[in-house]
Amino acid sequence: MGMMRSLQIKAPGLAEVVELPIPEPGPGQVVIKVLAVNTCPHWDLHIYHGKPMFAGSGPIEYPYTAGQPGHEAAGEVYALGQGVDDLQVGDRVAMWRDQGHGRQGCYAQYALAERANVLKVPDHVDLDKVVSLELAMCVGVSILELKAWGSIQGRKVGVGGLGPAGRVAAQMLKAEGAAEVVGSEPNAARRQAALDAGDVDAAFDPTGAAEQLPPLRRQPGAFETSIDCVGLAASVHFMMDHTAETLALFGVQREEYVYGVRHAGLRLFGYQFHHIRAAQYAMDLIARDLLDLRPLASVQLPLSRYAEGVHLLETGDAFKIRYLPWA
Repeated sequence: MGMMRSLQIKAPGLAEVVELPIPEPGPGQVVIKVLAVNTCPHWDLHIYHGKPMFAGSGPIEYPYTAGQPGHEAAGEVYALGQGVDDLQVGDRVAMWRDQGHGRQGCYAQYALAERANVLKVPDHVDLDKVVSLELAMCVGVSILELKAWGSIQGRKVGVGGLGPAGRVAAQMLKAEGAAEVVGSEPNAARRQAALDAGDVDAAFDPTGAAEQLPPLRRQPGAFETSIDCVGLAASVHFMMDHTAETLALFGVQREEYVYGVRHAGLRLFGYQFHHIRAAQYAMDLIARDLLDLRPLASVQLPLSRYAEGVHLLETGDAFKIRYLPWA
């Protein structure tokens, strides 16, 4: 089926564009012509620097799997495997689930995907709106859990961290009728970006002066519900201390959290498994213009400038990088 270009991280700090055969689909699979792929900052920074993403996981082997860790991608169906009869060549699709890091990733001109891992993009939705559908699905899992408990509509809700996940969470909370959405974020530029976009109603620096912080959880005006999108103990403990009823833990946990006497009565939600219902939920919000993922990818680069993009993530000069495999 010809050759294609793909990114491959050869060693920590060394990424190259390599030539590989275009994959062929097996039963139940599709080959996607990847038109855009966004970074998942934590994955990219960890893999590029040779650090395991999750605490306790083993060492990373290099050269890393070609195309990885790219998984937030959108494009067109290029080829169909046997048994795939609900898509056609040329259909626009978006990845909704990370397929795992032992198989070719989406930092490539073409990517092999299980049919079950892609969603068709509605005809009226621009492709650039759905590149980070996988992230929106991940956040949607927690939002749907909070919704099921009646913890969003009419509530004052706090969002810990205003990086990409926090921005998505804030928009979803507003779509679900939160009375007020307030962001907790030490980075002033990220606070302002979320405010300018209207994702949050207010934002504050959790490391700032005490009089600028929200009330403690047993005081009037405290958050009724919160979601932590950071994962660090300092962020989780802050949200626990300032949330009266329910806290969803979305951020990847790398440290122990302490549920103290002062947190009595606080309900914690750990993260649940990814599921297609959350992906369909996110796609529906995008289609109804209630979720805008486009501002998250603030820089576009070709695959050959991967290291430059990683540097922008490290310095905080970009939320996400959008790589264009055909540029």
